[in-house]
Amino acid sequence: MEEALADTGGIPPGNAPGETKWQSRSARPKADIKLTAGKAINVPIEKLIEQVVKSNKVVAFVKGTRSAPQCGFSHKMMSILNDMRTDYEVVNVLDEFHNPGLRDAIKEYSQWPTIPQLYVGGEFVGGSDIVEQMVGSGELQLVLRGEQMS
Repeated sequence: MEEALADTGGIPPGNAPGETKWQSRSARPKADIKLTAGKAINVPIEKLIEQVVKSNKVVAFVKGTRSAPQCGFSHKMMSILNDMRTDYEVVNVLDEFHNPGLRDAIKEYSQWPTIPQLYVGGEFVGGSDIVEQMVGSGELQLVLRGEQMS
């Protein structure tokens, strides 16, 4: 900045007090996926789950939302994905208005008794503890890149 002041006699563009043109804008938080519009539908919940799992590379079924997790394990899973800078989708299993019956249906779908649940590339990966272990071993990083552990 001192060099610019000496060369031009003025403050460089973007550094003047009150200047906002060069400030980075934070991205709007991604919206959570809602399985329905809140109306009764004639599609089985299992079919909606399958569609979400197969059409998104990384999906976390959690208690709460991305911005307001309702459970420590859900918070832990999303923190891991955020720390890894993973682009992922969130589905709130507690939202009975938009995702009726999802809390029990996702457990049946995966044959896994707990929530949160992580899916990558259409496949069930595991719950919070498994995801945490996979981070420690380096396996989650490989799975997220579409590679397999050898």
